[in-house]
Amino acid sequence: MVAAPLSYRRLFGRCVGYFVGGTAVATVVVMTPPLELVPAPVLPARVLLEGVGRVCRCVYVAGNILMDYQLNLHEGDSQDAWNAVHLRSASRLVELAETNGGLYVKAGQIFANLSHILPPQYCTTMAALQDAVISRPFSEVLTTIERDMQRPIDDIFSEIDPHPIAAASLAQVHRGRLKKEQVEVAVKVQYLDIAHRFRGDMRTIQLMLGIAGFFFRGYDLSEIVCKLNNTVANEMDFTLEADNCERAGRDLKAGGFGNRVVTVDVLRDYTTRRVLTTRLVANAAKISDRRAIEALGLKTRTVAAWLYDAIAYQLFITGFVHGDPHAGNILVHRLSNGQPQVVLLDFGLCTELSDEMRAELACIWTAAVTHDTPTLKQVAKRFGCEDYALFASCFLQHPYEAFSAETNLTTKATMEMMREQVRNRMHEVNNIVSGLPKEYALVLRNIMAVKAINRELQRPVNRPLRMLRYSAVVARRTSSRWQLGFMLLRAWWSEIISSLLMLYAEWRYPQLMQMLDDSLQVQISG
Repeated sequence: MVAAPLSYRRLFGRCVGYFVGGTAVATVVVMTPPLELVPAPVLPARVLLEGVGRVCRCVYVAGNILMDYQLNLHEGDSQDAWNAVHLRSASRLVELAETNGGLYVKAGQIFANLSHILPPQYCTTMAALQDAVISRPFSEVLTTIERDMQRPIDDIFSEIDPHPIAAASLAQVHRGRLKKEQVEVAVKVQYLDIAHRFRGDMRTIQLMLGIAGFFFRGYDLSEIVCKLNNTVANEMDFTLEADNCERAGRDLKAGGFGNRVVTVDVLRDYTTRRVLTTRLVANAAKISDRRAIEALGLKTRTVAAWLYDAIAYQLFITGFVHGDPHAGNILVHRLSNGQPQVVLLDFGLCTELSDEMRAELACIWTAAVTHDTPTLKQVAKRFGCEDYALFASCFLQHPYEAFSAETNLTTKATMEMMREQVRNRMHEVNNIVSGLPKEYALVLRNIMAVKAINRELQRPVNRPLRMLRYSAVVARRTSSRWQLGFMLLRAWWSEIISSLLMLYAEWRYPQLMQMLDDSLQVQISG
């Protein structure tokens, strides 16, 4: 008996059933095993499927936040009601960032610093993302190392600690010992899927922020994430970071820093695009940890002075600048001769200034520290900025005019001027920065990071004056030694007065000073 031929409708239905069933089976096969067991050719498909889940979570959280504001807030509601919604929304964003991971955490860390734009509830709540980055399983780390090194892990390390000593949004660091050289090392390993996720996650975050800007006028932060694009792309290539580290190290040696300030030693034979191996800096303290530095028998004043010398040397002499010298990227340890050594880490974010930019930056710094107002006006005008005082404040990271030697903080007029600056100038700062060359963005990030270290160390050194010794050599290169000496003496006296005024203001008006400090914080993403 001959079977009746299938109708086209039944044939189509059967094909659809096979397709749906096959897709379901393939999805289960791709999504079920741990990430490290997914073959490298299949990994992009796994990332794509997980990306759908991340997008859905973004839409769900965005919808919840929007409805919370629309339904629970009305015209005339108290500030407490607004604060409660801000807090709930910020908590949802933190949970979203922790769940999605990767670039979502990095974006959250950026927003935690936007105290001059976002409500304080967002900044304080999202600050939890700065340190509480969830690490990846050790098995995933081993897979990345073996795939990049193309050999078994036992052939590379005699031991490697399964617990990371640090974890960030893009990678985590493990302590280990090389089998061949028997050297203790720090191994920075990029997350297995982060490179495949990069473009999709970046577009999703930018789209969500653009939508948020549409509903909440004045809060479109998508441009910040757009600027983050190239920066993160460079950070994900660890061979580029190794190049930057070695170049900065050569520059410091050429500048006569010797063993005082160095870069961490990179082990090239064990470094790839996703794995960076450096010599471990043992028994070291974070440069912002004053007590730990003193426990090593070292003086914070010496350590801080050497760091500011190195930063100024990069900014004004070589032009090759570390873009992210925050406290976590700078260690201090004691040499065998009892002297301190400052070790610079993490050169994934760097910028190079042309000779013209370097000379111009030296001119700006010198004029700002010495209160050379005519020169500041000329330079600011070249960048289309009429407010020379705010222009100088962006680089100094404290108000230029409010702390000159002629300032009298006891008058109501002066304090009202400062309050006016807080109220009206937060967005003006970002407008000024947007008119600067893109290289200056990382310069300002560098200056802000160093200022934060000085504050945590309780200001053992006058940072602007210390760095002036390098900027003046470039800005006033035609001046005689006597002229430079006299200028530095005048600047020293001016900075003494400025420092005393600032200490008084912080004691007398702490909240206002914190607001002023926040108003000068520029969100830099590269």
